[in-house]
Amino acid sequence: MSCAVTRVTDGDSVNLTCAGQQVRVRLYCIDAPEMDQGQWGAQSRDYLRQLITPTVTLYTRDTDRYDRVIGEIIAEGRNLNRALVQAGWAAEYPQYCRDRQYRADQAVAKEMGAGIWAVPGPHQRPWEWRRR
Repeated sequence: MSCAVTRVTDGDSVNLTCAGQQVRVRLYCIDAPEMDQGQWGAQSRDYLRQLITPTVTLYTRDTDRYDRVIGEIIAEGRNLNRALVQAGWAAEYPQYCRDRQYRADQAVAKEMGAGIWAVPGPHQRPWEWRRR
């Protein structure tokens, strides 16, 4: 579905307008550092802002308990979910990801020390950091 981007909230959440409806989207298969995790959250969000285009294609996978669409976003033929993992600005979310390609993308980013993999810390596992 073609949608207009209204806001990039953080590195794994965007707001879209699709067919006249406001849609909150949580990016499928990834978890990015939270905004209050210092520079890591802002850098992840800013990277997504660089990649995203005014109009994107949304592929819905599911809906979460917060009534957000869980989806993959394609901009100019590029899967932005995977692009974030490939660049090291998001981690594969193992609890919710069944697509092996995300794990392979993450392995390459880790090996290169890209983005969140440059320095060890809780920003590499946002799902654990949120539970503290």
